[in-house]
Amino acid sequence: MNYFLAQALNNRWANHRLFSACARLSEADYAAPRTGFFPSIQATLCHILEVDRYYLTALEGDRDGQVKDFSETLAFAQLKQSQTQTDQRLVAFCEALREDDLARSVDLVRADGVVRERIDRLLLHLFEHQIHHRGQVHTMLSATHVTPPQLDEFFLNCDRPLREDEDKLLQLDERRVWREYLPG
Repeated sequence: MNYFLAQALNNRWANHRLFSACARLSEADYAAPRTGFFPSIQATLCHILEVDRYYLTALEGDRDGQVKDFSETLAFAQLKQSQTQTDQRLVAFCEALREDDLARSVDLVRADGVVRERIDRLLLHLFEHQIHHRGQVHTMLSATHVTPPQLDEFFLNCDRPLREDEDKLLQLDERRVWREYLPG
């Protein structure tokens, strides 16, 4: 099993569900002030993308690219497109990982200098960060007319029928992850 690929596919699927729900918001509701670590759904989604881009750039070995300011505020359509592209990059990165890559370190350019982090730990941190902030958007959606989407139906076989259409749409062939027979 490729645990990191499983997490990257889950991330792509969960972001798809979250963005599909947010697409039903008006522009005013999308940008409206809300209680959360970031002050709106838009700001929180932009932060997720910002951090994804930063860490992916580091994982891909681009020290100079990390200096770029990723903190732009994007309109919904552009943000969705950028997040989808970033999610696909993360899936490709994780699919290409080999066991010996996980202990390799990459440079992170920080305000106070460069630090080295192992790839496996950096990926675990990135996945936790995404889950944490998607949960905040999920909570913010509760204060709107849009029902927050179910975000925990990815890993279990019994939940497969609940995500079947999205698996096909996003081409999430789980045989790339699980080294066992998949029903259907």
